[in-house]
Amino acid sequence: MSGFPGSGARALGIMLAAGLALGMTAPSMAQDTKASAVTPAEMVAAPADPVAKAAFDVLEKHCARCHQVGKLVDRERPAKNFGNILKLDEMAANPHYVLPGNPLGSKLFRQIVDKEMPYDIYYEGASHAPPSEADLRALENWVTALGAKSVASCETHKFITPEDMVSFMVSDLDKQRLQRRATTRYLTLTHLANVCTDPAAMKVYRQAAVKFLNSLSRSSDVVKLETIDPKASILRFNLLDLGWKPADWDNVIAVYPYNAVPDNELSRALASGTASPISYVRADWFAFTASQPPLYDVLLQLPNTFQQLAQEQGIDVEGNIRTFVAQRAAFQRSGVSQNNRLIERHPSRSGYFWTSYDFAGNRGHQSLFDFPLGPRGPNAFHHDGGETIFSLPNGFQAYYLNTAKGDRLDKGPTAIVRDPSRKDFAVTNGISCMGCHDQGMRKAKDDVRGLVLKGRTFPKDVRDAVEGLYPPHEKMDALIEDDTKRFADAMKRAGLDPALKLNGIEMINALAKRYEDDLDLTLAASELGLKKDEFNTGSGDVDSTYRPLVRRLAQGAVPRDQFEVSFRGMAPDLTDLRIVEVRNPRPNRQPPTRPARIPDDLSLTSDKDSYSLGDMPVFTIVAPRDCFLTLTDIDERGEGTVLFPNRFQQNNLMRAGVPIRFPEAGAPFQFRMKDKGIETVTAVCAAQAGGGDRIEHDFGRNQFTPVPNYTTTLARSIAVEAVRPGTPSVSGTTNTGAAAVSGREPPAAGSRGSFRAAIRLQVR
Repeated sequence: MSGFPGSGARALGIMLAAGLALGMTAPSMAQDTKASAVTPAEMVAAPADPVAKAAFDVLEKHCARCHQVGKLVDRERPAKNFGNILKLDEMAANPHYVLPGNPLGSKLFRQIVDKEMPYDIYYEGASHAPPSEADLRALENWVTALGAKSVASCETHKFITPEDMVSFMVSDLDKQRLQRRATTRYLTLTHLANVCTDPAAMKVYRQAAVKFLNSLSRSSDVVKLETIDPKASILRFNLLDLGWKPADWDNVIAVYPYNAVPDNELSRALASGTASPISYVRADWFAFTASQPPLYDVLLQLPNTFQQLAQEQGIDVEGNIRTFVAQRAAFQRSGVSQNNRLIERHPSRSGYFWTSYDFAGNRGHQSLFDFPLGPRGPNAFHHDGGETIFSLPNGFQAYYLNTAKGDRLDKGPTAIVRDPSRKDFAVTNGISCMGCHDQGMRKAKDDVRGLVLKGRTFPKDVRDAVEGLYPPHEKMDALIEDDTKRFADAMKRAGLDPALKLNGIEMINALAKRYEDDLDLTLAASELGLKKDEFNTGSGDVDSTYRPLVRRLAQGAVPRDQFEVSFRGMAPDLTDLRIVEVRNPRPNRQPPTRPARIPDDLSLTSDKDSYSLGDMPVFTIVAPRDCFLTLTDIDERGEGTVLFPNRFQQNNLMRAGVPIRFPEAGAPFQFRMKDKGIETVTAVCAAQAGGGDRIEHDFGRNQFTPVPNYTTTLARSIAVEAVRPGTPSVSGTTNTGAAAVSGREPPAAGSRGSFRAAIRLQVR
């Protein structure tokens, strides 16, 4: 963490008949970036099944160096908080990465095909060989085979309904002292328990919730783990134990998107007893939302400037530097900064106060090896911003990012600092810092003291100041060790295991990522308090606005943010839950809101999941940005036919957010299902007309372009051009001839070159 300024058609599958009209470096205050030793729990054995083993070998070769704890190379933590890529059973059960039976719809496969992964090859200039056609086939065969395997049933699990949840809470509330009932609150993991989430993961999530509560506390006491239901999926805490007021909780529920409760007397009793319209929120949502600005800043009451923060913590920064109370270490290499860095410790009212000085370069007054003193004075270094880690009264840690002037920041610029665990690589206050400093302060070895003191290059006053400010290694090691122990002891007092992680990911980050990942139908149903079959039964009653989302859930997975914004609209149609309107208790103050996320997801749905021979399917595609669309049908043998563009519709530029129905009304052709079996329909939308799968069209010869072997075509598109180091690859699908789209290039689509989606259709 840091802070800075601010008719050639094939005769199978979908039948095409022309002429017939129809109506996708870990942040650190240190320089020690070596990976930790592999623990027994981190060792992964290769599977015995030959299909799975082939996929395992591919993933081990191309992906494990960034995404498998115990096999990481040149990084301490798994990139993108994803560290279990070789645990194939876990991968197969996670719809965010794998859709069993649907390789082209699986993010794991898509990102390789679209040259987004391996990241180090396409973006960092690594010399590793890219995945080959054989590698793609191995992954394709594994994901395809998963579709034929039976999924472990969760039917024997006792499903906890929303009514059950509220009943547990009311019963528990009755056991609390009368004086504490109005400030009793709950965090829930019930929706995860209902989908039979692995017990080891549930343990991490419970502890993460407790750790996070303590990381937002203003009290000197720690909050301990207290669960109230047989599945240990509902956690109780009290606002008073955090030093919070009801208004602080109001800030939480004011932005809570799942504000739906059972419409019964128990819910009303709970609201009355807790003096809150909503007294419980999902723990994963809470960890994701409140661990980053703006809610993180609001709940910790972080001031607007670094100077105010130091004052609140009882720190006289300039005075401590002048009297050598401050202690420093500076180094060229750190886990977060791209340039030299300085860290500085001050004692505080609650324990310690570490701050850093970060730089946009290494020359002139930005070199700590030439200008080791500052930030004030005639020969001071000129820094660009900083981060602060400081003790909370209970011994846990809080975090702060700021500019060189001292103004508070939400994120640091990626040109100077990066957090590989984040989607945007931005060091984000709170969540990024928690992920890196999961054990507290990190080791740091100073490079400045020895350089300055070994000769007479620097004036005597500078040497004297450096000697006082930059302690010997053993003293700095002792300071860091003591502060690390202070944090670990606080976690132990709260009943937490300080070393507990999930696949190498710090527990709060693991819980937040669980929320952020895509959802499949089973989890979406659980979050609505329904079983999967109940969701399917009621989905026909959903308002037309949300039917595309329901179709996507039926055919794959949906991004979390799309489900989040649709929840309140779908819940009344699918359930008997009542939406609770939460009034802002302070009308003149707007509740904190999370910045809108730029969509990067291509939506492809069909009007049905299965068809009979002779049926005519209809597809709907929605792109997040202007792009060039290619729609291809692929049979079980891997042979494909490009449905769009075609001789009759050569202009394939589609506009952002505007649904395309295919075939469109009045199209001079129709599609009928001709052969039994499984068909895969894939959509690729490329930012540039000449990027991507490299499918060449000759509409003079073929009305619909045949693709004899689609996987071979994908492999060729990967190898067709070298990607310059540090430059995003231009990927997508080569679509119509240039004449069809001349002068109609879409606007820039950000860093992604293409978007891809795929669905599987059963023809009976």
